[in-house]
Amino acid sequence: MTDRMRIPDFTNLELVLQKKKTPKPVLFEFILGDHIKRLLVGEDYKVDTEEEALLTSIKAFERAGYDYTPVLIRGMKFPRMEHLDSVSSTKSLNAGTIIEDEESFRRYRWPETEHCDFDLLKRCGKHLPGKMKFIPYSYDGILENAIGILGYENLCYMLYDDEELLEKVFYQIGLKTYEYYMRCLDYEEVGAVMLNDDWGFNTQTMLPPDALRKYVFPWYKLITREAHQRKKYSILHSCGYYGDILNDIIEDMKVDGRHSYEDNIVPVESAYLEMKGRIAVLGGIDVDFLVRSTPEEIRVRAKNLISLTKEEGGYALGSGNSIPDFVPFDHYWAMIQAVLEDE
Repeated sequence: MTDRMRIPDFTNLELVLQKKKTPKPVLFEFILGDHIKRLLVGEDYKVDTEEEALLTSIKAFERAGYDYTPVLIRGMKFPRMEHLDSVSSTKSLNAGTIIEDEESFRRYRWPETEHCDFDLLKRCGKHLPGKMKFIPYSYDGILENAIGILGYENLCYMLYDDEELLEKVFYQIGLKTYEYYMRCLDYEEVGAVMLNDDWGFNTQTMLPPDALRKYVFPWYKLITREAHQRKKYSILHSCGYYGDILNDIIEDMKVDGRHSYEDNIVPVESAYLEMKGRIAVLGGIDVDFLVRSTPEEIRVRAKNLISLTKEEGGYALGSGNSIPDFVPFDHYWAMIQAVLEDE
């Protein structure tokens, strides 16, 4: 690692989200794996408490050159079948049925914001360096939690067999998610919210677009509106195909930036050319590319992305999804160095 460190300033990311040019390249990442954080902060790595873990994240994101720190306020996890929490080589989208009828719906225990320690934002906010801000995200999104509670196949059947019950489930998930983000937005230490919810497979959305428009999108539109009223921003992290819902994301929900890109769906270079001026494009260097390519190949692609987006702005460099622990540190750092070299 280099001794050179940027001073965090959230206004850099603000310019990106406003689809404007920035005086220097800006970085964006959703999640840094624990191994990456440990290498970034060294002896300062502490995670025994929620407060220690967040302070460690602040230091890691600062040392890597970001202008913000993502944060999950725990306590709003939607109960699922216990076996789904076990570590396995695969995860079935069909194995989550915990609500299947009115009786099981009435028995279900919905999470409450009163179980969340939102003041963690205030306590740890005192340690934010420079003009860094927090970007809270949720424990999965509205569609992801519906799949986790209902199971994917059962959810699809319910669209046609019991739409009344499905509407009740989505309403409760949407309401709890809305309440969570509203509490987060109350804190001045928060600069934006991350709406993290996967909506697509490789070639199509997970539900018909009209179903997403009915059950999922209105909540995110409302959350985004509330963020904007507070002079804050809304960022969508959503994996998978998005072609049929892009106008919903930009024109209806009006989120400020979109994150998560895969080369086998739409390479970020193509996505930027398609969306520039309409919505900020964040990250995009495919995780598989980060793992399999050489550091020099990664550095060259990152430099080319910076060159492609420099004149019109609205772009921040980062991975297509996140930096899990299986990404070699020198591969990750090659991407980061491309920004430092361009300053």
